[in-house]
Amino acid sequence: MTATAGTVAPTHHGKAGFRHAFAAEWTKLRSVRSTWICIAIIVVASLGLSALVTNLEAGRWTTLSLGERARFDPVRFSQSGVFISQFVVGVLGAMVVTAEYSTGLIRTTLTAVPHRFNVLIAKKAVLAMLLLVVGEISAFASFFLGQAILLGHGGKALSTNASIISQVTAHNIPVVSITSPGVLRAVVLSGLYLVILSVLALGIGFIVRSTAGAISLFVGVLLVIPLIINILPSSISNSIEPYLPSNLGLAMVVTTTRQTDFAGTLLGPWWAFLTLVIYAIVVVGIGAWLFQKRDA
Repeated sequence: MTATAGTVAPTHHGKAGFRHAFAAEWTKLRSVRSTWICIAIIVVASLGLSALVTNLEAGRWTTLSLGERARFDPVRFSQSGVFISQFVVGVLGAMVVTAEYSTGLIRTTLTAVPHRFNVLIAKKAVLAMLLLVVGEISAFASFFLGQAILLGHGGKALSTNASIISQVTAHNIPVVSITSPGVLRAVVLSGLYLVILSVLALGIGFIVRSTAGAISLFVGVLLVIPLIINILPSSISNSIEPYLPSNLGLAMVVTTTRQTDFAGTLLGPWWAFLTLVIYAIVVVGIGAWLFQKRDA
């Protein structure tokens, strides 16, 4: 990911303020091809994988036990594309920072905007705003596509004034509306999950300052650490796994049950959201401190 420095208009003090830093970061972000490639992957993955998983799960309906049907989550399946999108936003978030270090552009940026806190906040704001739009559009589009697929498999629309799990029957695949209990919350949080992960990756970028290192660490947090935790005794792993970022994301989108494959219990959706936000704040805070202390 390479970029050219955005045109930054000087203030009356001869230095750029936050508004100019924000404009410059937006120029840099939208001027590089990799940004739009990442966005395209997010959209295609969200719709494609969500459609595939929803179709496969709907096809298995007749073979499911009553207990499995009670756990059938039409919202969660429609948001399956997040599994791929979470890694794409991590790459994009890291490269917003690390690309400037690899090209030396960071020195130009800090010459134009010597207040480093403005640079960090501008990068975070531009990235978060872009992915908020993309993430929410993808989440809602995937949801409606998923429900359309379930209807195509003979699904039945459930009432909007009762919980999903209370209406699952032995005969009909459940299809939900955006106004069904918990559905709007789950879809919105699915998009926000990607935003928070991108900010987390940006913080890692400021800490590591290496594209390969930042991406490796981000992927390790999402994939490797859960595998390590999983081999620990269940008395230990079950108390840790609900707080892993990937399981926090799962907790934010499920609507029918809090139980998961690791035999533990997920946090409530808003507690999961808050915990993930705290992770991002801590990582970005460390990155900000190091950004202030270290030379460009």
